[in-house]
Amino acid sequence: MRRAIQFMFVGLLAAIGSSLILPAAPVVQGLAFNHAKHAALTCVGCHAGIETAQRAGFPAPAVCAKCHATAPATVPPADWERFKTTGVRFWKPVTSVPEHVMFSHRRHVALAGLACASCHGDIGMRTTPPARAPMRLVMSTCLACHRAEGAAEDCTGCHR
Repeated sequence: MRRAIQFMFVGLLAAIGSSLILPAAPVVQGLAFNHAKHAALTCVGCHAGIETAQRAGFPAPAVCAKCHATAPATVPPADWERFKTTGVRFWKPVTSVPEHVMFSHRRHVALAGLACASCHGDIGMRTTPPARAPMRLVMSTCLACHRAEGAAEDCTGCHR
């Protein structure tokens, strides 16, 4: 019995360690969205909630339809129709924080004035969607930024 518990403990430690060391699995998006081609638009123009909510949403089909009445030339019509019917569920996030962490885009963008590139890298220059987050958002990453910006490091500010 004791050996089984030790084995489970070692397995648990290995699982936790690998999740911190190994990169996340690559994400494949349904459309090869070209951020660089849309550079004239602001992030907030397509991603609702950047300045007002905890989460910044993915663009809804209606947002894209403001400029694109039909599928862009580089997008197969079947993919365009699938996007229009599934909406935001069509996109897969590549950047995330653990469930026990409360991250607010509003606090970081609107109040602290951080640029989207601070966490999302050079996304505005990309011609293809990233397969992985540009940086691992782990506690040490967040703390380094909070220290550099002179922001609070109170545990309850982020951990709920």
